Amino acid sequence: MAWWNTQLVFQGDTLIAEGLDPTALMTSEAEVVVQEERPANGAEAYTRVIVSGYALYGRLWGYYALGVSHWYLDRTAGRIFMTGVSEHNNEPVSSLSSAQRAIVREFLMGFNPEAWEASTRSFRKRLEA
Repeated sequence: MAWWNTQLVFQGDTLIAEGLDPTALMTSEAEVVVQEERPANGAEAYTRVIVSGYALYGRLWGYYALGVSHWYLDRTAGRIFMTGVSEHNNEPVSSLSSAQRAIVREFLMGFNPEAWEASTRSFRKRLEA
């Protein structure tokens, strides 16, 4: 059995990228700063959803886990701010907006309908809007 994953990046309720690491939004290398409070300046807010699945013989068979992080990009300072919980992609799925959960659900269903159907009911329920 093999491991599979993808990342979905949101700015607000808009899906802006798949498979993108937060530092890829910077034109140069960004410093990640872990702090518990939101930056006071006008940093741009982003959300990353990591979806894990399992594969066998090169075929995706199902999805089983979601990781969520919220972070703030300060382009001027060249920094990405996030909490310790977000650093470990451990924010609750309930912290996603209804629109974000719907987009993730639709993306996964469209990407591989068989894998979606084979996923546990509890996994699918976490993405209900």
